[in-house]
Amino acid sequence: MKRWLKSSLSGLGDHINIFFMIIIVISTLIIIIGLIEFIVFQNLLNFIIFTCVALFTALVIPLFLYIKIRKNKIKLISFKRERRYSLIASPIFILIFILITIISKQYCLSIYISIILFGYILSYIATPRLKIRYQFISRIILALIIVSIIIPFGFIARGTFEPRNNSQVWKMHKIDNPGFILPNGLDAADVNNDGFLDYVTNYEWDGKIRISFHPGLAHSKEPWPAITIGSVPNAENAAFGDFDSDGNYDVVVAHGSELLSHSGLLFIWGPSPNNTMNSSAWIKSGDILGTRDTGHFHYVKGYNINGDNTTDIVVGGRGLDPRVGLKWIEAPHIGDRRNISQWVIHDIDPNLESGHGFVFGDINQDGDEDIALCNSDWDTADSDEKIIWYENPGLGNLTQKDPWSKRIIYQGSEFYSKEQVTLYDFTGDDFPEVIVHTIDAIYIFKNPQNFSSWELTKIYKPLETHWRARPIKIGDINNDSKPDILGMLIHHDGSLPITKASVFWMEFSGSDPLTGEWQTHVIKWGDGFIGIGMYNGEKWDQCLFEDVDRDGDRDIVANCEEFHTLGFTFISVVWFENPII
Repeated sequence: MKRWLKSSLSGLGDHINIFFMIIIVISTLIIIIGLIEFIVFQNLLNFIIFTCVALFTALVIPLFLYIKIRKNKIKLISFKRERRYSLIASPIFILIFILITIISKQYCLSIYISIILFGYILSYIATPRLKIRYQFISRIILALIIVSIIIPFGFIARGTFEPRNNSQVWKMHKIDNPGFILPNGLDAADVNNDGFLDYVTNYEWDGKIRISFHPGLAHSKEPWPAITIGSVPNAENAAFGDFDSDGNYDVVVAHGSELLSHSGLLFIWGPSPNNTMNSSAWIKSGDILGTRDTGHFHYVKGYNINGDNTTDIVVGGRGLDPRVGLKWIEAPHIGDRRNISQWVIHDIDPNLESGHGFVFGDINQDGDEDIALCNSDWDTADSDEKIIWYENPGLGNLTQKDPWSKRIIYQGSEFYSKEQVTLYDFTGDDFPEVIVHTIDAIYIFKNPQNFSSWELTKIYKPLETHWRARPIKIGDINNDSKPDILGMLIHHDGSLPITKASVFWMEFSGSDPLTGEWQTHVIKWGDGFIGIGMYNGEKWDQCLFEDVDRDGDRDIVANCEEFHTLGFTFISVVWFENPII
């Protein structure tokens, strides 16, 4: 009988040895594939997925086998001898995971996983001493309990980390970073009437609308005083304007339909300048009549469209069901401007795929402000991507209330998502050119002064700037009386390497910007952060020129939208100090 048991156990042991060998090979191969995804493609999300699958293979499958055979003592003896692999391999896999997250600067994720690993090791030490009956299962359950606690904490925790200091060629000063997620809007106005521009930013994920107040020259290089003036779920964009004509600045907020939110357009009415830092003095309205749940609003500006000396609203959105397109919303008579039912919506283009980043300018020099934009977005088909301008029918003309004439400047599939356009008269003929930023070049479309085709000039960028791009501005950065180009990059599915110039400027030599040589200067290198998926990474969203320190040159104010690790933000709103003077 003993001989039979020994021979049976030996045979079964061989089978379990083979089983565990298969687990070793499969889980190791999965980890290797994940590492290749990370090293070659810098795809952290795929690495996380492969690591989780490897851990599942190493832990859950042996756990399932344990449950099936634990009543068979002969099988259990052999299983217990071989299951040590899963107890050793899992911490090794987790240590690799922690190392990769540290390299990616996903510090919060590495901390959370370290806590899970600590709990797993602690359970391995504690369960034998506690004489718990099912020790293997108990360890797994304890680890799952820790995970269930940490994951909700990861959604609600907020904080900040410092960006890489040696990435800065120009000194980058923090304006505001409250730890809120997705600061994806920026607009300027002297709200408190102290002679300095203040800035409004909306935080999409947390729904907070904040104003940062210039503290004066003595403290401009320190974090600025800031207040939260309201909460709006899925706040996509915010802009200043005196919308009720009381002489004080208000804020208009475009909010979308993501994050289980209702979309719409609303105001936050502003107090007198001497009371602007009192957050309770700002009063939030309801949504403008006709905007509630009528599409995903994601870009808004205050502008006097019809020439009646009141501030109207221009708003763009994206999506298909329903589609926002591009609209202007007419301000009512002065006594009714806080009555949100009196604002009248007019379509500029109800069929526009995406209305983000539009700019105003008199493109055809007929005395009114037209609108130019790029309609690219993550849900705009490649075949539909265009640079467009809309012809204003004329100040006070009744046809302003009808859809405007739509004129295509360029159509091509080389855009990605929300590339911004800007206007500048490079040729000196008073007709502004349209400029847009792509992965490998700056596109300058020469204004034909009529409705004929636009001539494209490409200014090719150096390799360190070849990456997905969004913000672009034209201005004299080095005080040589020539126009320079400011460009900013966004991450590529989470990645923006340290070898890429995430913020840069270009100057030209010669007399003609369209034919002269352009030289590129780095303002900031990439931080090397690698995000989790398409919506997490160093992503410069909007920028403005302003002499913040009043030293006679153009500084840069900008916001960085998706640069965070599980609720802890690296950059929100900053200004770059121009070293020219």
